[in-house]
Amino acid sequence: METERRLEALGLRLTPIDASYALDTSGAKFVSHLAVGELLYLSGTVPELDGETYLNGVVGDDLTLEQGYEAARYAALSSLTALKHALGDLDRVRQVVQLTGWVNSAFGFNDQPRVINGATDLLVEVFGAAGLGTRAAIGCRGLAYNASVEIVLVVRFDGGPVTDPRPTLGASR
Repeated sequence: METERRLEALGLRLTPIDASYALDTSGAKFVSHLAVGELLYLSGTVPELDGETYLNGVVGDDLTLEQGYEAARYAALSSLTALKHALGDLDRVRQVVQLTGWVNSAFGFNDQPRVINGATDLLVEVFGAAGLGTRAAIGCRGLAYNASVEIVLVVRFDGGPVTDPRPTLGASR
């Protein structure tokens, strides 16, 4: 619960994962997380605020670097929602192992690492040194929902029980 107190001190709150998954109208088929030993693999998350996608658009065209940074923070917050669902308590996280971030980028925009710093900085604020893992920041042209950022996390946790993954329904084809 200490980790969640740090989030509250930052003025941030987690929403139930069902609210987040209700936003998914993409038709994609996936689960929220999978545990393999003490590693927890999370599906990609986008920025959300108050039950809506947040700061949509192309960084470098529609959004500034600073707005992209904020979007990455909120994408990380969405990942923390999935972590909370999986583990029940964020204090069970031992280490962020890897963060991969995609930035919906304008042609010629090359500050993806600085955008994804928003996610990294939030994870370090919440987990301390354990929030800093390996990382990649990738520019792309287009993300689902016209999201500006999507991140994927892999974390090491205490190895205890994990909640069943939350599936999406996906589209039938």
